[in-house]
Amino acid sequence: MTGLGGQTARLHVAQTEEIDPETFERLTALCEAAFEEPFAPVWDRVGPGIHVFLEGDGRLLAHAMIVDRRLFIGHEGDLALDVGYVENVATRPDLQRQGLGTRVMREIGRIIGDEYVLGALGTGQNGFYERLGWETWRGPTFVRMLDGQRIRSADEDGDVMVLRTPRTPSDLDLSGPIAVDWRPEEPW
Repeated sequence: MTGLGGQTARLHVAQTEEIDPETFERLTALCEAAFEEPFAPVWDRVGPGIHVFLEGDGRLLAHAMIVDRRLFIGHEGDLALDVGYVENVATRPDLQRQGLGTRVMREIGRIIGDEYVLGALGTGQNGFYERLGWETWRGPTFVRMLDGQRIRSADEDGDVMVLRTPRTPSDLDLSGPIAVDWRPEEPW
């Protein structure tokens, strides 16, 4: 991808533990600028994963990551799926709407397609993801607690999206219930 003063934006893919401290600080600053909130606690909450980010003109431009999560599909006889859950999709505020987030998310989609049964994410920006092949989950959402109990998460209805892969069950019903494994603060 060119632009940014004629230089090429380079795409990087790295596991959390492969990212040097300086780059991780720069990723934190990018996410803080995009989300307008402190970000160190967010990294702790979501845990390690696969980071995809663009760099150009000596700046980090856009970022997204995949973390391993478990989704439970259906009613009583849950189908448990290990999914690639997308987190921290961020583009520098001054460079938004220039295709940088799309570039990162296309690589995220490729990785999910190669390595996972399904992709998932929570968002309020469904239109952005729909054009990249993501589908809105139409059924009710829940959080599955450590003891297996389901807690309704109605605030998330309509904001959960999935990306099918070649290994996604063909009978996946987007209108049925879906639950995510529990984690502190923001489960979805």
